[in-house]
Amino acid sequence: MTDSTPQADCAIGRRWLTTWLALAVTVAVAACGGGGGGGSLPPASSVGFLQVTVIDAFGAAVPGATVSGTLGGSSQTATTNPAGIAVIGFNEPNGTASLTVTRASFRERVATADVVRGQRRDVTVTLDRATAPAGGSLTTRSGFAPVVGMAQQTLTFEIEVVAVDGDGQPLGGLDASSFVLLPCAPDAATVDRADCVRGTSLAHDVAYTPLPALPLQLEVVAGGTPQPYAAALLLDQSGSIAQSDPTGARLYSAKAFLSGLGSGDAARIAAFAGGSDARIPTPPLATFGPFRGPAGAMAFFPDLDALAQQVGGNTPMYAALDTLRDSVATDPSVAPGQGKAVVLFTDGIDTDCGNAAACLARRNQSVAGALAQGVRVFTIGLSSQIDVEALADLSNRTGGAFLYAESAEQLLPLYGTVGRLLSLSLPTYRLRWMVQADAPGAFASGRALLGRIEVRHGSGTFEVPFIVGIP
Repeated sequence: MTDSTPQADCAIGRRWLTTWLALAVTVAVAACGGGGGGGSLPPASSVGFLQVTVIDAFGAAVPGATVSGTLGGSSQTATTNPAGIAVIGFNEPNGTASLTVTRASFRERVATADVVRGQRRDVTVTLDRATAPAGGSLTTRSGFAPVVGMAQQTLTFEIEVVAVDGDGQPLGGLDASSFVLLPCAPDAATVDRADCVRGTSLAHDVAYTPLPALPLQLEVVAGGTPQPYAAALLLDQSGSIAQSDPTGARLYSAKAFLSGLGSGDAARIAAFAGGSDARIPTPPLATFGPFRGPAGAMAFFPDLDALAQQVGGNTPMYAALDTLRDSVATDPSVAPGQGKAVVLFTDGIDTDCGNAAACLARRNQSVAGALAQGVRVFTIGLSSQIDVEALADLSNRTGGAFLYAESAEQLLPLYGTVGRLLSLSLPTYRLRWMVQADAPGAFASGRALLGRIEVRHGSGTFEVPFIVGIP
């Protein structure tokens, strides 16, 4: 069937959320009298049509959703168009159709709607985002410095781990058996960057084994009193986003973050992409409006909706980060006492800096600028294609945190976590391990250990990458 366009006389009610945790579920059915609603499918006297509009909990259209309807002995299926609309028709007696709406990264929704011959009836179905537990890492705040031993072949270190459930709430009740440090071996396919130990050259990358896999010590670090912040969200809009985030989970999650601002907080948004294929308004960096508090943050929603169609180009990550960071540091609207931060989201690596040594030098420049200006950098990486070393290094050395999503379903809880990390009010787990490298001299001063922790919880597992600098 051909999709139709909603008419002005068949308005669809939409509920906008004021907090990201209050996810509304609505199914509204309204008849358009006489079937005269127009559109590309004028109803025949023997056919009853349902025009189904699928939206998310913030009222944005959900294209690509499958709408399946059953009435009597008839079953019909259609896919929503870019406006989130699908039309199905039944040549059956009047009755109540059962509708099932599905879309990847959303929870399935079942609804009902009355079908009347000779009429087109409008139905609005709200889909909730599917979510999954996730986590991140940050430098330990205990003051414990890594300890190198046995011919620079062993290393004892601490790391703090963030662990949240699908609703973005801290996973409580975890013990030492919930955290497993995975052994590491260099990957021959990633010759352009370190996998286990970063040195002055990739020749220093060596395998290591934890002694043992479970942490030697575990401490629950309580969250502190919330502190106000001014944070700029920086969203990767490069071409690979079309594959890693086809349903716009990053945009939805950004709305959730904005909806959760505290009374003393402020935020703004920006996007980056470069090259001739970039589609953002002003490549390589597009910024949208000034800092806004919770009362005005929803004004960014139309800009976020527009970004859904502005995917393309490469990833000038450091250049965009530095430009936006300078803007945050010098913004006169940031109030005294507000912590300044940039929250960087990406699904890949910087495409402009060149080889590994050049990229490290470029990153050192970004870190130095952030430290000089007092701007913390928080990073959110999506997919296995990210440069874990770069994102963890940027955040750890500037006092931020590195959050990792293997799938788009983990983005919403992570964005819900960022606000509490920014405000210093999120509990974390402080963990200590010892590892042994396969060769002496592996943990020389100035190098860094890269690793992954498997977090085990009641419903499954997820991984948290991290980096620890060796003094």
